[in-house]
This record gives sequence, C-alpha cells and structure tokens, in this order.
Amino acid sequence: MKQTQFGVYVAATIAIIGVLIHVVALFAGPTWYAFFGAPPSIVESARQGTWLAPVSGAVIALLMGICALYALSALGHIRRLPLLRTGLIGMACICSCRALILWPLMLSHPELRNTFEIVAALVWGAAGFGFFCGFRLVHQSLLSRGDAN
Repeated sequence: MKQTQFGVYVAATIAIIGVLIHVVALFAGPTWYAFFGAPPSIVESARQGTWLAPVSGAVIALLMGICALYALSALGHIRRLPLLRTGLIGMACICSCRALILWPLMLSHPELRNTFEIVAALVWGAAGFGFFCGFRLVHQSLLSRGDAN
C-alpha cells in the first residue's frame, strides 16, 4: 500500500473512532463527557439531562462521519462525493490547526499540559496529514486522467 493511501486510511480510522466516541458518550453519561474534555457546560448538561450534551455529541458525530466518508471517497471505496478536493483540504486545515493550536496555548494555559491534550493534538495532526494525503491522492488521480480542472 502506498504511503499516501495509508495516511488516508489513518484519517478515516480516526474519524470513525471519533464517531464511535461521540455516539457512546450519548449513552455513557457525564463522566464520559468529562473524560474526553468536553466543556463544563456540556458535562453539566449531561448531568441534568438537558438537550445540549446529546445534541452537541450527535452533531460532532455527524461531522466526523462526514469526514470519514470523504476519506473513504478519496480511497475509492465509495462513490466520489461532491467537492471532494475542497472538502479534504478543508478537513486537513481544520485538523492541522486543532493540532498546532495546543502548543502556544500551553504557554498561557498550564492546565492544558497533560497527556490527554498532547495525545489529542498528535491524533488531530495525524488526521490532518491523512486528509492532506487524500487531497493529494484525488488530485493526482485527476491529473493522470487529464481532468484536474
């Protein structure tokens, strides 16, 4: 398997695991939300049984599911999705920004200097790299067909 394809598989796997985490959180309750670093308002919503926590979790699961679908589309496992290259590069940028923003934030927010946040930043960085690989894979495929525009 090419390294580029491997990167896209990594991004798809991270997205699918993200979907699972957020769906399980809907049923696992406030401790699950707290463990995965949800904002205090979300944890409190889960404790009180209000709609904010489950709706937020469902929306994030949906967005991560879309990310997984775009990665699978880049690999050719499902049909080509609309705006595939645009979606992949957008996802790559968002994931990379999420990964990179931690490092300067740790200077002013020492509570972010923990294993969970560092591992999360590395995982987001890997996902960003994987989505960028998906963009390159699709772009190269279009170039080889003479259909890059």
